[in-house]
Order: sequence, then structure tokens, then C-alpha cells
Amino acid sequence: MPKLLAAFTLSVLSVLSHSGDVAVCPGEGPRYGDYKCNHDRTHRVCAKLVDNPQDCNELSWDNEGDSFWDITGQQRWNWKDRICNEPNPGDSWCICMWATARLIERVGCDNVHINCAATDVPYVLNSYTDGGVDLASAKECIRAKCVVGRQE
Repeated sequence: MPKLLAAFTLSVLSVLSHSGDVAVCPGEGPRYGDYKCNHDRTHRVCAKLVDNPQDCNELSWDNEGDSFWDITGQQRWNWKDRICNEPNPGDSWCICMWATARLIERVGCDNVHINCAATDVPYVLNSYTDGGVDLASAKECIRAKCVVGRQE
């Protein structure tokens, strides 16, 4: 019976990861057409990166005041203005699974702001690496926030 349950659970997760049943990530750009984090192999996590679309201030993720762009080494490509403006103004973006893991390793799960409804949770939980980065920390955090805790 446990094997049957495990097989059923994996089947459900597989269907969900391909079903497109992911909410719009508020702030995601038009690169995918529907503003969802379920299209390519890496941009599967919807994370809040700015305070709100009106002020568009980068969120500080640690005690030093570092933003997502600082922590992931992407400050030179900072795209916060695209997050806050049309066609889908918001506070979040579909970020790479590797960046999610790095953020969690640096600042801890409690300090990472994940929009669970707009994150392709089954896909992330079924992935092991992204860009050469082990996703264990990302999977543990997303499982805690989005499956067990259902917080955000």
C-alpha cells in the first residue's frame, strides 16, 4: 500500500506541475505572456523583491540591507522598474530556482518571501539542481512554507 500511495502522490505532483495551475506572479514581465512561473526550466519561484509597485523600493533580505540583486550578484541587471510598471505591476518576479536556494542559504527560510500560489511548487520539489546549485535548501523551505505551513 505505501508504494501505491507514493506512486499516486508522484503522479498527482507530475500532473500539477504541467497543468498550468499556478497563479499570476504580480510584477512578472511579459516574457511568458501570462505572467506565470511555469514555463522554463529555472524561473519557477515567484518571490517578492520590492515593497510595493508605488514606491518600488528593493526589499532588504538581511541585516546588512542587501537586496535580492545584491545577494545573487545581479545588481547590474536590476529590473525593479519592470516589476513595478505595466503591463503587470506588482512586487514580485519569477526567479531562478538556483537564486532561491542561494537566498535561503544566505538569509534563512524565514526571511525569503515566496508567493506560494504563484510558485510552481510541484516542479521545484521534483527538481534536484539548477545551474549547478543543489536545491535541497530551496525544496525544504518551499515545502515548509507552501506545503506544510501554507503561509504566503
